Amino acid sequence: MDKKYNILYVDDEVSNLNVFKNTFRRNYNIFTADSAREGLEILDREKIDLILTDQRMPEMTGVDFLKKVMLKFPEPNRILITAFTDFSALKDAVNEAKIFQYIQKPWDEKEIQQIIDTALEIHHLKQKNVQLTEKLKSKNDELEILNKELLELDKLKFQFLKIINHEIRTPLNGLVGATFLFKKALTNKDFRKYEELFNILELSTQRLEHFLLLAERITTLKTLGFKVNPELINLSDLIEGAVKSLQDKLQEKNIRFEIRFDEIPQCYVEKQLIEICLSEIIDNAIKHSEINGKIIINTYSKDDNIILEISDNGPGFPEIVLKNIYKPFITDEDITKQGMGLDLALIKLIIEAHNGNINIRNNEIAGSTVQLFFNNMIPKS
Repeated sequence: MDKKYNILYVDDEVSNLNVFKNTFRRNYNIFTADSAREGLEILDREKIDLILTDQRMPEMTGVDFLKKVMLKFPEPNRILITAFTDFSALKDAVNEAKIFQYIQKPWDEKEIQQIIDTALEIHHLKQKNVQLTEKLKSKNDELEILNKELLELDKLKFQFLKIINHEIRTPLNGLVGATFLFKKALTNKDFRKYEELFNILELSTQRLEHFLLLAERITTLKTLGFKVNPELINLSDLIEGAVKSLQDKLQEKNIRFEIRFDEIPQCYVEKQLIEICLSEIIDNAIKHSEINGKIIINTYSKDDNIILEISDNGPGFPEIVLKNIYKPFITDEDITKQGMGLDLALIKLIIEAHNGNINIRNNEIAGSTVQLFFNNMIPKS
């Protein structure tokens, strides 16, 4: 971050204010207030970038304080801190005070540091977006400047996935929690009556959570300066682990799995990222395979590359899908039905981060093949 941001923390317990200030004063300009009234006075005097407040205060609750703040000072992100689980207060905090995050006491220093950094980064991006928008409006006739600003906006679009992630995560957590509590409250007889409805709810939340994870990973890989941390890994171990984790889906469709290793495939990769690639590719191969189908994994060496192929005997991809297969957001109905846009966009980013390559093609007879190319050379230090 380019500057030292101003943070306001409001809490009627002075000891909490002192701990917070001593913990974070080296990284930020910390303003503290032991009442909501004093907090509002500070906001009148100082330009504050982030506001944190305790919920249980004598004169005014944290939610009521943030409601007032939002009306007069809507720009800073708002965080509610409380030692109590007050669902009514949380509902008001989300719906009316538009809080960025809810933190439960006692807070952990590392966790709250990450939340503060993310809140400030998003605040910075929002400010920058406003500035860019105003600039574009005022310079519509200056095409050269307009093009430069559009390029900047293109860089920022992936950062806004963080905002999207947060805005979806909050209601998603509420949906997951409410579904769980509702299921516990029902008798076995009632549950059987509504079992199909609960299955739909759980499947929907799982799909939404999967989307959020993919979007978050894509955003991380798009971050400037992102680097992988490679180590020498046996790809066979990762493949077998991915297949094992998907056994239930394989058995459900009675899909046979065949793994062919010309040799033990070793290369320098970041284990967790390649595990994500293999799981996503194999999961998609299962999804698009017929019942009683077959999936083949083959690895071999060529030049300085390890080539890993995953083939299925399903229907293959329509031509329009193959042409746009790595694009994250495509509205064409044929592509949407395949449901692989974000998955393959993420896989491509991961492989390219390893200086590798990916190729996807339809087989001559049936199905499709995904090829991953890994450089087998020892990485330069």
